[in-house]
Order: sequence, then structure tokens, then C-alpha cells
Amino acid sequence: MELFDPFDQRPQPPGYLWYVLVLRGIDLLTHDPNRAMTIVSALAGAATVALVYLLAARLYDERTARVSALFVFTAVTFWAYGGVAYPYTLLAALTTVCALLLWRALDPDQTGSGRGLRLLVASAAWGVAIGFRSDLAIFLAPLWLFAATRATITTAALSAGIVAALVGLWIFASALADGGVARFLEAVQIQSKFVDDRYSILGNGPIAIYRNLYELGRFLGRGLYFLIPLIVLTLISAEARRIELRDRARTAFIAVWLLTPLAFYVFIHVGEYGYIFSLLPGLTILAARGAIAFAKGIRMPRTFKWIVAAVVLGNASIYLLSDTPISARDIARHDRGIDEKLAYLATFKPQTTEIVSGYDAVLAGYYLEQLPHGLPPLLSYDPVGNPGFTLPLSCAQAGPHMPCAESDVDVVLWDDLLRAEGSGWQEVRMPHGSRLRIAHVPRSRSLRVSEGLGVEIVP
Repeated sequence: MELFDPFDQRPQPPGYLWYVLVLRGIDLLTHDPNRAMTIVSALAGAATVALVYLLAARLYDERTARVSALFVFTAVTFWAYGGVAYPYTLLAALTTVCALLLWRALDPDQTGSGRGLRLLVASAAWGVAIGFRSDLAIFLAPLWLFAATRATITTAALSAGIVAALVGLWIFASALADGGVARFLEAVQIQSKFVDDRYSILGNGPIAIYRNLYELGRFLGRGLYFLIPLIVLTLISAEARRIELRDRARTAFIAVWLLTPLAFYVFIHVGEYGYIFSLLPGLTILAARGAIAFAKGIRMPRTFKWIVAAVVLGNASIYLLSDTPISARDIARHDRGIDEKLAYLATFKPQTTEIVSGYDAVLAGYYLEQLPHGLPPLLSYDPVGNPGFTLPLSCAQAGPHMPCAESDVDVVLWDDLLRAEGSGWQEVRMPHGSRLRIAHVPRSRSLRVSEGLGVEIVP
């Protein structure tokens, strides 16, 4: 956040410049980057709940809106990410507000000029949203086309011009902040190539579909839990289909909104739990419709509130009471693990310690500054842009302001994802499950990183 540099994965390309600028603005008040990011996550989470309510009410009715808002509020991973320093609740809020505005641009009760004005507003919102989350350029493009094809050619062209201008402004500003257009585009190209080579069907063939489906199923399953049967019911129930097909434009709108990111995740890449937040708002609306259809289908309408209560309490219990990944206990365990790592490393001398971190470099640097003896040398690197290198451990290679002494050094792997290769590594397990891998070696040796994640001590 403090040093915008997508080329160096701060943050990863294309950098999300508008998001970074908002964080910097909040940081002026909090003087704590982590707290600033957490505040944005919480506000975006609250906004998502409200926006899902508004969208569901516009698409259907008040009952669907209330239930959809409850379902998204208690979705397990959404609840978890709403209180941590990650940008994914913002993804949910932005995709929902854009969908809401685009649906309003299709309102048949409005005049042609009224719908055209709403499309212009929706296009401006989408153009700005791309500067916060660039994946929305892909995810919402078909939905925008769906709305634009129902406008006049002049309005559609003007709307496209607004989107292009706002995206161009974001690219120009990002390039300016990142040292120029060439450097910025190179960073984006490197990131795209990394995704293609490691995850997408373009670089890996059909096996990529299986891998991505597995990850997508895992992320959706742990986010939705008890919502899954209701979503399935909406898709297979004759009663639900009969109701949904009364308004084919609405059905097509929801399908386009959900299937676009779904296809991207299956064929290209789905990175982690938060990625599914582009789908979550729409899926919770489908789940609400499934609950309504189920109560009608069994001809027991009074059971509707009990169905909703059971799902809400079930998902809330998983988050609050279970030990599943991304639950409240799991997050607390992770936080305690960081504290335990710091307590363990507090006994190490900065002059004879080298911390190695790839994906968690920013996190490691933030917390290592709290060590009582000062920040030990932190070797942070980009596993994508710099996946292989060899670095001598001698003091001659240390920076001018980095502490370095004696003939031996403790090399510490901070990230759990890093692979300790070769001999000489000792694994230290913390009480709450986190770990450090440590090698005590002469400074005459070198550290070699291969394939981004493999770390080995070599002569």
C-alpha cells in the first residue's frame, strides 16, 4: 500500500490503483495500513448485504430481498473476509452495485431516454469499478452488452465511450505510478503468462479444467454450505423453473451475471476463497428463490421461515463454532500462530538471522518490525516475477543498513507454502499449528530458490 509497484507484486498486477488510493486516504486517519484495509473490508461487506437486498427486491420482491441479505451475511467465507485485510468483500460489493445499475437500465417501465440515462450511469460505475477490481472488466462485460443491446445505438456507443475513457484513465494513472506504460504493461504481461502457464487451459490443456473445478468446488462448498441444496433446488425444481421462466429477461440477466465468472474460473484460474465473491451475491439470491420454491413445492408455506432459519443458523454455527478452514476459530488460530512465530524469533539475533518470504513478504515485514531487537534481514522476493535465483549468505551481500555478523547464519522460512529442499532443515511447530523451517549454516553457503517456492542451501 505504501509503495505502489505492480511490477514488484505490490499489489499484484494490474495493481488496483483506486483501491490503493482509498486505503491511503483511510490510512491518513488510522496510521495503520492493516487497520485501513480491515475497515474497507468491513464497510464493503456491509455494503454488499445492503446492495444484495436492493438488487433482489428489484429482481423479485421484498421477501426474496430479506432472505438473500441474510444468506449473504451469514455465508461462511464472506463473514470471515469481512473482518480481515483482504479486498474480496469489495469485489462482492462492486459486482452487485454494477448488476443493480445495469438491471435498472433494463426497466421496462422507464421511457427510452430514462433507460438510456441509467445505462450511462451504470457504464460509469462499471468503468470506475474496474480500477478497483480489474477482473470485473471480464466478469461484467457480457452483462453490460446484455443491457446495451436494448438501448439505442447512440446511447450504447456513448456508454462504451464512458467505459473506455474511465478504463483508459485508470491504466494511464497506474502506469504513471508504476514508472511508465511499458513497465506497467510488462508487469501485466508477466502476471498473465504466469496464470496461463500454471493454471489455465491455454497453458495446461484439459487437465486445467479438472484442477480448477476441484478448487472452485472447494471454495464454493466452504462458502455456501447449507445454501447449496437451495441453489440446486432452484435449478432443478419444476415449481422454481415455472416461476423463473415467467420473466425470461430476468432469468437471462442472472444467468449471464453468474456464468461469466464461473466460466473464467473453470477454464482460466480461481485463486482462493475470496474469488468466488463475484458469484456469491447472485448465488444467495438463487438460494432465496430455492427456499421459497421448496416451501411452495411441499405445500407447507409456513415452513418457509423455518427453512431460512435453519440455513442461517447452520452456516452461522459453522463459522462461529467449528474448526473448519476460514472459520472464526481458524482465523484466531492463524493470528495466534503469527504471535507464536514472533515470540519464537524474538530470541534470535538480527545480525545472524535471515528471514525468507515470498507470498507473505508484506505480512512478514509488517509483523517482524515488532521484534524487540529490531527487524532482522528479510529476503522478500516475487515467486512469479523472480522464480529462480541464487543469493550468497555472506555479509558482503547484505545491504548497507542491514545487521550482519559472525560466520554462521540462521535461515528461516516464514511462509508455509515455501518448500524446504535439501538437508539441514529443522521444522519448528508452534502450539497453534503454524511452523518455521530453520537451517543453521555457514555464511560461506548460498541460498537457492527454484520454481518460485523451493528453497535450498547450496555450497
